[in-house]
Amino acid sequence: MPISARLLQRIIEVGDDPNDWESESDNDDGDDETRITVPELLPVPNLSKPNDSLCDTCRSLNLTPRRFVVLPGDGETTNKPDDPNIKLGTVKDVKSKSNCPFCRLVLKALFKDEIVEVEDGEPVEVTMSWNTDGPSPDPDQPWHHIPQIRVLRPYAQKVGGGYINIDSCNMFPEITLLANDAPTPSKSYFARLIKDQIDFGMVKNWFAMCHEGHADFCNQSKLLDRDIKDPANEIPSFRLIDVVDNCIIPAPHNCQYVALSYVWGPVDPSNILRLLNSNVSDLRRPGALVTKENQEKIPATIRDAMQVVRELGLRYMWTDSLCIIQDDTGYIGSTKIDAISKMDLVYGTAYTTIIAASGANANAGLPGLHPGSRGVSQPIEEIGPGFRLAFKPRAADLISTSVHSTRAWTFQERLFSRRNLTFIGGQIVFGCRKAHEWREDQVFEDRHRKTHGVVGSRDKNPDDIGEFEGLIQSYPGLALTFRGDIYNAFAGLTRYFKTDLKATLCHGIPDKYFDWFLIWDPLDAQTRQPDAPSWSWSGWSGSPFPRIWDWYNRSISRIRVAQRKRTWIIWYQRRAHDSEDCIRIWTPKADVASPSRGPRNFYGGHVQQRFPFDCTRTEPTPRLLAGAPEYIHDTYNPNPGSGFLQFWTVSAMFKLDQASTPSPKLKPKSGYTRLGIFGKGGLELGNIFVHPDWCKNNVPKSHEFILICEARDERAQNGRIDDEPGWRYMVMLIEWHGEWAERVAVGWIKKRYLTKALGDGPVWKEIILG
Repeated sequence: MPISARLLQRIIEVGDDPNDWESESDNDDGDDETRITVPELLPVPNLSKPNDSLCDTCRSLNLTPRRFVVLPGDGETTNKPDDPNIKLGTVKDVKSKSNCPFCRLVLKALFKDEIVEVEDGEPVEVTMSWNTDGPSPDPDQPWHHIPQIRVLRPYAQKVGGGYINIDSCNMFPEITLLANDAPTPSKSYFARLIKDQIDFGMVKNWFAMCHEGHADFCNQSKLLDRDIKDPANEIPSFRLIDVVDNCIIPAPHNCQYVALSYVWGPVDPSNILRLLNSNVSDLRRPGALVTKENQEKIPATIRDAMQVVRELGLRYMWTDSLCIIQDDTGYIGSTKIDAISKMDLVYGTAYTTIIAASGANANAGLPGLHPGSRGVSQPIEEIGPGFRLAFKPRAADLISTSVHSTRAWTFQERLFSRRNLTFIGGQIVFGCRKAHEWREDQVFEDRHRKTHGVVGSRDKNPDDIGEFEGLIQSYPGLALTFRGDIYNAFAGLTRYFKTDLKATLCHGIPDKYFDWFLIWDPLDAQTRQPDAPSWSWSGWSGSPFPRIWDWYNRSISRIRVAQRKRTWIIWYQRRAHDSEDCIRIWTPKADVASPSRGPRNFYGGHVQQRFPFDCTRTEPTPRLLAGAPEYIHDTYNPNPGSGFLQFWTVSAMFKLDQASTPSPKLKPKSGYTRLGIFGKGGLELGNIFVHPDWCKNNVPKSHEFILICEARDERAQNGRIDDEPGWRYMVMLIEWHGEWAERVAVGWIKKRYLTKALGDGPVWKEIILG
């Protein structure tokens, strides 16, 4: 049954103010359980096929509806009723049993598209294990009487025991009972049949469950630094689509709206209705969007999203092409640049975000909205009369391979959204900060009625560097139509770094942690992009792999202390090629870096006498730079420079050749070549991973390296993170291009071997790094 009209109207009127919500509930009839309804299960049509019959292997499993339920008194919590490793045979054998409904279902659950019978010349076999879903029975909790359910989890591996390519398989697939056949009053965690079209009564139910169960927790974006009630005050050019009056208007103050996240794709913009300086006034008139001329030019995904907003009982929607003036460009301070820089606010303050994850372009539409548009049939098989089993898909399996997940612009849109409705796999899936995946094809509502929701605390650790490294790792490998947007599409996250990490990004590198964020390894095979600095991830295609989280148990506070001991470079950036000015990348507080307390390093620590030569010179030498390339403007840095660093550090010559020592435990997964760094007497001093194409003409040869900082080559054991064993000098392999150098790769040498450098040994040298 759909949610009541009274409750829906309360959601719309009350909005995001939890105080208003609570005052309304005080006037309710007092029965909390009547506020969330449980939709009735649909009747199940005949799913059996002619000649269907369980094969001998599946018949021996003795599957029955009762075996998929854990009832109080069963005495089981982990609940493994049989051998946890049930062998079904090779994939080829299972595939051959086309008349066995359970074999068919297992293959649907295991593989995304193509069924893999052989991997690396070895046959692939199917194994299953019994698991449970749902909360563990606990007499001290109010939901202890809700039964768990049993699920069968199939997985594929080589007959010899090796793993197969995970890209071809679903992660942790689960097969369970159809809710209609469950022998218990509660249907939670079981699969359910879905209609040909989306049941928006069910969707409204999810929003009600979020409001009631999660209080104000989901009214605040995880990544926004503050609760913004009125984005119209933050974005002067903020416009919205009025889906009732079908026009585009300046955003009303304090209004609720829905944001759309989608892929533009290869659609000719000249054939699409866009907001331009020439049509702003016309599109503001009521009915402007439903005139024949305009409606035909609105992409199907945007039209469908407008319909979804109406179905939710809401009025306003935001989408880029119709809410940002598209030809207002070309200068800093334009309304388009202003709007682009505040995408975090747009998505972080939206009531919910519609994520069109299944479409490859703007005309793909939203599956399930119109009859026959789902495009995917439910994986349900009839095992026997009144006994149906279903594969429970996970949105993550499909999103990870969608075009939407590969785009740089949609990355921060997903991250900042506080709630989302994701269209994927032919379904609509609800997510918020507390509910990961409420789906059309799974029952959740009766569980919620008995748990009354669980309100949690803020779901992030303020002392965790790993979250910030993860953002930098995930973003650069995503696709951009225009390389010039490399910083624009990260603008909201730039603000997040500033507010939560207290760091400004200098061409993508956090200034307050500059040394250690510079020494990333390539996670993917990378190609140099000459429009950005080589020392930053922005100067390369492919994902970087930072490692700071691995040294100090992710602790930001401990990292801040350690940098003062393990670094020595004073980092400057050249302001412009035709200027001699250099600006310091970052400066610690005055009381930390006070000259009266003696020489200090970049992070305010005492300068150590670590090298056997004079290292006191750190100021840049005044000079102009002729013929250097111009990089993409560092738009969101309040004091931007040219992207060329100028600094003093240790320079040394070493020979690169094939490594002779065992490989380190951690290394890039990018197919790079591991090389040894060799010094005097042919002694191997350390290692470096280099792109194989570069190696062809440069190995074995001697090359220049510069020392960046100290770091670990692997994780410290037994918590001994500050002990000297394991700490190395991180060295950057560089190539000179006239007056400036570029990064090739980063490796390490053992600290005691620095004096083994070739030629005249290590020297203190000024470097210009572009």
